[in-house]
Amino acid sequence: MRALAVLLSLLFCLSQSALASETHSGTGQSHSDADQHHTHEEEDHHHTEDDGSHEGMSEGVRALHAWIRETSENTALLFVNIENRSDRPVKLVGGHTGVSSKAELVGFALKDGETGYDALPPVPIQPGKSLVLAPTGLALRLTGLTRSFHQGDTFDIEIEFDFGHIEMQAQVESANATRHSHAGHQH
Repeated sequence: MRALAVLLSLLFCLSQSALASETHSGTGQSHSDADQHHTHEEEDHHHTEDDGSHEGMSEGVRALHAWIRETSENTALLFVNIENRSDRPVKLVGGHTGVSSKAELVGFALKDGETGYDALPPVPIQPGKSLVLAPTGLALRLTGLTRSFHQGDTFDIEIEFDFGHIEMQAQVESANATRHSHAGHQH
């Protein structure tokens, strides 16, 4: 039953990633493979470490809009959009950041009527497809946080794949956020 709940979560995420890919690309803005790092003008948003790298790219795989919710707890869930623009399948493995002791891939699950997240093996992303890590789906669980995080803060994260990693910054959204706000940048 638990495996079924994780599988259903994965299927939900895959359907959401297709929808997110369509709505993001439907904004009339284009993103070329040459857009490896989008730099923003300096803005007054009280960011603690902001160089504007809200996206990163390596080996034809693009990660963008990494975010967590504001928290003073020991654990946070990181959400991010991933696009496989390469001509081969890749696997999302996990992550690494200096602000937590661990960053593992997890999937939303129901256990005895309670919600939670279970650790997952690497998740494949086929060529030309996207994967969206979002609330009530897949996420990277950051455990052993070294500090509290407030809305507007940023921190560095490495998203790990079977081919290596992508470096980028994650943004902290409000405690009740359901998606990345795009505050402070345009596409």
